[in-house]
Amino acid sequence: MGTALVTGASGFIGSHLVDALNQRGYQVRALLRASSKTENLDGFRYQRVQGHLGDAASLRNAVKGVDTVFHLAGVTSAPDRAGYFEANATGTRNLMEACAEEHAATRGIRRIVIVSSLAASGPHHNTDPVSETVTPHPVSAYGESKLAGETEALKYKDSLPITILRPPIVFGPKDKQVFLFIKGISQRIVPLLRGTGPERDKFYASVHSSDLVQALILAGLDHVDLPSGEIFFISSEDRLSFRSMIDQLGAVVGVKTLKLPVGKRLLWVSAHAASLLGMITRKSFPLNRDKLHELLPDYWVCSSEKARTVLGFKPLYDWRSGMQQTVQWYRNKGWI
Repeated sequence: MGTALVTGASGFIGSHLVDALNQRGYQVRALLRASSKTENLDGFRYQRVQGHLGDAASLRNAVKGVDTVFHLAGVTSAPDRAGYFEANATGTRNLMEACAEEHAATRGIRRIVIVSSLAASGPHHNTDPVSETVTPHPVSAYGESKLAGETEALKYKDSLPITILRPPIVFGPKDKQVFLFIKGISQRIVPLLRGTGPERDKFYASVHSSDLVQALILAGLDHVDLPSGEIFFISSEDRLSFRSMIDQLGAVVGVKTLKLPVGKRLLWVSAHAASLLGMITRKSFPLNRDKLHELLPDYWVCSSEKARTVLGFKPLYDWRSGMQQTVQWYRNKGWI
């Protein structure tokens, strides 16, 4: 089999991908910082390559001799706009430069898969799941930085074989972000974000980590003949109301929840206070001014029809069944 580089390998999604590549018999290189925590990779086979997306020499070393590159590294929260762009846009550009140099010398790279985000496309204006043909209009610095990362990658689409995946909310074992939502459910009191549309609700797409990894394997290993530059939304469930997400998760956890409506004013005050604290401490928080821009829209929905048709993507989980598996993992680990 071949050799695959995984950036962001120690993360929640990256570690699941390393496991899947192990099962396929691939040799795995993991680009890791000296400070990276590797407990998510315990028990997996991989070669550690020390470096990061800002270190050109380490990137050249990381891509040397590989045939597949999975680029998952990046940030979902940063103390300021520059932090998002440094990691998600400049970092992607640096990796593409290293890949271009390696490919020009060896012609050995068969596919580069970039994990972007629905945030790069932006929210929709109704409940109809958005397709890849819609012009992107990100509403946050995070989304803008992910779109900029896509743009940096696509500059090389005529010389490198590139595929871009845009997942929405990703959940599954090891995740620590959606876990906060699950923990809130387990404590029975849940903030309810109300929509401004006729439904007075918000709607989201989601994907289980196993299904996202399935799409990564399909795009990176099984469909290396795809035209370069193709973009795919990857979702297990194209649309689900926020109320339904709460109710289904409550049923999985086994509790009845008390939904407390949260108004825009409280969100605004909380987000700005967290952003101010982040500027002072140089730390990022789950809620800040940038995330506020993503919380306000009502329709974060996308269609995975193209991925199903072109890649043969067949998600195994919807929100409820995926959460059943995920919550059981958290219980087994003593998280809840």
